[in-house]
Amino acid sequence: MKIFCSKDSLISGVNAVQRAVSVKNTLPVLSGILISAEKQSLRFAATDLELGIRCEIPAQIEEEGTIVVPAKLFAEVVRKLPDTMITIKEENLAITIYYYQSEITLRGYDPEEYPLLPDLIDPMSYTIPTLIFKNMIRQTIFSCAVEENRPVFNGTLMQIEGSNLRLVATDTHRLAYSISEVENPKNASFNGIIPAKTLAEIYRLLKDEDESIQISFNKTQVVFQFGLIYLVSRLIDGMFPNYKQVIPQTCETKINLSVKNFLEAVERASLLSHDKSGANIIRIKVESTQLKIDQTTELGKISEQIEVTTQGNDVMIAFNAKFLIDALKVIDTDQIIFELSGPYSPGVMRPLDNPNYLYLVLPVRIS
Repeated sequence: MKIFCSKDSLISGVNAVQRAVSVKNTLPVLSGILISAEKQSLRFAATDLELGIRCEIPAQIEEEGTIVVPAKLFAEVVRKLPDTMITIKEENLAITIYYYQSEITLRGYDPEEYPLLPDLIDPMSYTIPTLIFKNMIRQTIFSCAVEENRPVFNGTLMQIEGSNLRLVATDTHRLAYSISEVENPKNASFNGIIPAKTLAEIYRLLKDEDESIQISFNKTQVVFQFGLIYLVSRLIDGMFPNYKQVIPQTCETKINLSVKNFLEAVERASLLSHDKSGANIIRIKVESTQLKIDQTTELGKISEQIEVTTQGNDVMIAFNAKFLIDALKVIDTDQIIFELSGPYSPGVMRPLDNPNYLYLVLPVRIS
């Protein structure tokens, strides 16, 4: 293999695939990046056997070839290269990087041992505008569970039904739901749990100039293609809970309030809300046209009051402050409706005049 390439192109290739490199697998070859030069295409690929990313970068190919390079070392070397045209030659499972009158040689791995990223056979496909999908990911992914006790909660449920695309995420303490209406001329249908890591990578890699993203899928895998990126992921095996059952259909108290004012008040109160157990609980009291947050801890005292419009009963309820802040930061409207039904029932936030998003959060029982 012999190729000529700019430093910027090498960096973009490394950045695109590096997070799919395995950090736990016992196979040394999986700690590397597969580099393939074919015709006028230079491809970078990496996989941890659950997530795989392939990326094409511009390069001049003089001799075709394939090699696996150690990902971490190769990335560090590439970032330290000068801003000039780079020449890379592969020979005897090693690459030599030439720049100016200097060179660096790195030992690699046998590409025959590297697993190929699969191309799905006869998949169903679906195309979504990039901006819509990125926003749906942003508004839901934070509700995925971090612990790995129950894998179905470590991902986001994606459903495609007719012209409706839904993303739903929950860690059992809160739930974020987003729906969009998009074109589906082939009437594709899909119901699968996509790992949060996969969606985080898609969000990171999607550029605003990528007008659309194509999703292809079968029963066990899903592929996302956009720009020069090909990303394949396994689906999480398991049954996602029936989220429709936990969303209240009625409420006793309906509060119309400013997202900005509520977020700022909760953030200030949360500074004093940590107790000895490490909990970050704030107490909210709604009376007539006021929402009050009063906190008294060993750290100090704070009293917040926000003018609101309410319908229904007065209520006192407690929440994990972080769960409120996470949602308020991704809601795009200026006003929300906050629906409550007493101190022990979940609260539901809905952007005003936007029925396509909701956020449900369970209260905290306090003495």
